[in-house]
Amino acid sequence: MHDRRCKRIFAMLSEYLDGDLPVKNCSELERHLKGCEPCIAYLQSLKDTMEVCRRYRVVKAPPPSRKVREALRLALR
Repeated sequence: MHDRRCKRIFAMLSEYLDGDLPVKNCSELERHLKGCEPCIAYLQSLKDTMEVCRRYRVVKAPPPSRKVREALRLALR
């Protein structure tokens, strides 16, 4: 990380991507990003992570078979 400003920028990036960062802070962040490769890379990693999370789908497991249910009942006795 280059300096303390980077720490401040890192802390603002999530709000920035969510559209919740005040305009004043957006301007500061965008100016900083024009010349800071580590912050640009971190921003890209956050964008990539958000995209992966958006695509994630929970797959419902099928119910256990009768054989598995019976084995569980026996094991729990």
